Amino acid sequence: MLPTLRQLEYIIAVADTGQFVEAARQCAVSQPALSKQVREVEDLLGIEIFERTRPRIIVTPAGVEVVDRARRLLADARDLVEAATAHCGAHQGTLHLGVIPTIAPYGLPGLLVKLRRRYPEVSFVIQELQTERLLEELRAGSIDLGLLARPFDEQSLSGPDLVVEPFVLVAPTDHPLSTPESIQPHQLAGASLILMEDGHCLRDQAMEVCALAGRPPATSVTAASVATLVRMVESGLGATLLPASALATEVRPDLGLIARSFGDTPPGRTLTLQWRRSSPHTTWFTDIGTTLKEHYLELNERVPEVSGPRPTILAVEK
Repeated sequence: MLPTLRQLEYIIAVADTGQFVEAARQCAVSQPALSKQVREVEDLLGIEIFERTRPRIIVTPAGVEVVDRARRLLADARDLVEAATAHCGAHQGTLHLGVIPTIAPYGLPGLLVKLRRRYPEVSFVIQELQTERLLEELRAGSIDLGLLARPFDEQSLSGPDLVVEPFVLVAPTDHPLSTPESIQPHQLAGASLILMEDGHCLRDQAMEVCALAGRPPATSVTAASVATLVRMVESGLGATLLPASALATEVRPDLGLIARSFGDTPPGRTLTLQWRRSSPHTTWFTDIGTTLKEHYLELNERVPEVSGPRPTILAVEK
């Protein structure tokens, strides 16, 4: 006898939430029913998958492998269904797109309208996820597509690069770095910069720009979002580095801020759309990538296409 796919979904939900009650809510079943199904799988396998502690359930060492394999099995099962759907040429159901937070507010406004018009039988769900979590959910099949910045471990993923996005320096008008029309990375040596919190790839990329200057930034202030980052700069706490796409939304002249480019060869990042190599929807997803790139460039005239001049691409991504 083998565990059912539904039972595997229950196990993954408990592992992800750490609670039987929350897992049951997500799976739309009663908590006793979910607990019974999980216990049946444990009895079938002859191991304890979970250590039932409070306030949070702990996955046992033996359970870690079970949960990992369950994720892969469910991803394969979803690919099976998608392959059948692709074979009949139908685009329907729900498609989940994961996007890193430093892209979502600046590259996606209006995108859903275009996608729904192009694929009326498809429901699109967009989730903001930091890079590490996005990659985990993409590989596990929890999301279908991921919009993120290179580089990353791509052995199990495939997809096109869409645009290259230069970074710009944003500073108060009275900041020492606000004077030149454009700057060079070496001018950031030891500068007081405000950065994103740990876990955001934009923080690592900003640190890498400063590494080009030869000295790390002097920073003790961090922010959880790009909007908060700009508000801190506005208050005079220091300067920061932003992707060019954020300028139109976050930086206005009346805020007392100045944006400075890095000249002809700016540091920057490559934005890419990725999916699992095993997905049968390569043609469809490539078409979605084309639509996304065209939309992104319409919103951000300063961002060149991949075929255009490349900025210095940074080598750190989390």
